[in-house]
Amino acid sequence: MQEPDVRRAVAAAMAVAASVGLDARDAVVLQNSNKLTVRLTPCEVLARIAPPAYQVAQLEIEIAQRLAETASPVAALEPRAAPRPY
Repeated sequence: MQEPDVRRAVAAAMAVAASVGLDARDAVVLQNSNKLTVRLTPCEVLARIAPPAYQVAQLEIEIAQRLAETASPVAALEPRAAPRPY
């Protein structure tokens, strides 16, 4: 993502976190390509952010759930928020 898009995406992730009651005062970009991976603190949440045209978020959620059930080395879904795209 280009820098202006990164800033908007990070702001959106922080706003979504706040809307579900998570304390997200800071964000660290961990990965930036066609999607963004951000660590939100102090709530300690890993957020994946994709452009609106990217339509496989639900599939990624389902895969993450199944991998977590098998004790695979994957970040589990955040239990304090519903497992769905925001």
